[in-house]
Amino acid sequence: MVDILFLEDDKLLAQSLLDELEDSAYSVDWVQESDDAARNCYEKNYKLYLFDVNVPGLNGFELLDQLRKSGDTTPAIFLTSQNQIDDLKKGFEVGADDYIKKPFDLHEILIRIKSKMPKSSKVQLSFDFSIEALTSKVICKEVEKKLPYKEFSLLEYLCKNQDVLLSPDDIIFALYEDTTISIATFRTYIKNLKRHLHGCIEIENMKGVGYKFKVL
Repeated sequence: MVDILFLEDDKLLAQSLLDELEDSAYSVDWVQESDDAARNCYEKNYKLYLFDVNVPGLNGFELLDQLRKSGDTTPAIFLTSQNQIDDLKKGFEVGADDYIKKPFDLHEILIRIKSKMPKSSKVQLSFDFSIEALTSKVICKEVEKKLPYKEFSLLEYLCKNQDVLLSPDDIIFALYEDTTISIATFRTYIKNLKRHLHGCIEIENMKGVGYKFKVL
């Protein structure tokens, strides 16, 4: 699951914040237009929305208003140069959880983002095995390991599909969509998971068909 949907049409600002977020181990989908943001909201689940207001298409207020009316309760923070009291009032009226005026301090943004994230996302798959999505940690037989984000995302997906036969193409599309990840890179992730979690999991490779995962 991707942590954050980030709607911002200022490329320089977006890149600086993206770097900070990724350095803090968040995964982010960045879009520049509200139509793309709306599409992503309906196709994926996020833990947080970061929305600029003045963007192509619907503005951020209108977008969040539509999402809230559709029943979407994902926490949302506006990052905007709209700094009048009426703008602040509008932002909260349409369902914002926080409202941050530009220019802002990147460290403050990270603090506010952390405060809006779920406090725990632990999934217990057996008595001896659990994963914690917020920290990319795996606990196996009381041994705690932190995995690289991409490998943890793969593990998280496999955990949700225990004992299901999955083709490499299905997994790659579900996790990485239109990115150009190669089969060779994907196999490296599988190999690394087996090495990191030897004795905790089994990933069976059914040659020419796909993979089947289970917790030992």
